[in-house]
Amino acid sequence: MQPSTPIPIRLRPELAELEQLAGYVESFALKQGLNPADTNALALAAEELFVNTVRHSHPPANLVEYALACSGDSAVTTYSDDAQPYDPTQQAAPDATLPVDVRPIGGLGIHFIRKTMQGFHYARIDGRNVITLTRRLVR
Repeated sequence: MQPSTPIPIRLRPELAELEQLAGYVESFALKQGLNPADTNALALAAEELFVNTVRHSHPPANLVEYALACSGDSAVTTYSDDAQPYDPTQQAAPDATLPVDVRPIGGLGIHFIRKTMQGFHYARIDGRNVITLTRRLVR
């Protein structure tokens, strides 16, 4: 795997843009020779962040930027939107000990990100939510 320079894509925060986001992740994974487990984890994390922006930002975000790059033995994701400040790293973990029919809806996507990424960081920079994910790649 070669180090790569991130080339961000810009998306309208609309569910119709999910196909473009998925294509970006898939193209990156193919170029970098990533295995299916890494590819799936990166794709699901991207989808989770994007869908959360689309469904939960009020007032709605205007622009989402997403980029992937390789650095050493890791893939680094940078996701940003111009929605109101929201730090997903502060969301409480779901209580997996509760029966499924009693658990509150939601929160599993962020839980998945925490479990599949070795780095999950948030910053508010220039009026944007910026989330950086790091995944150590399987060799």
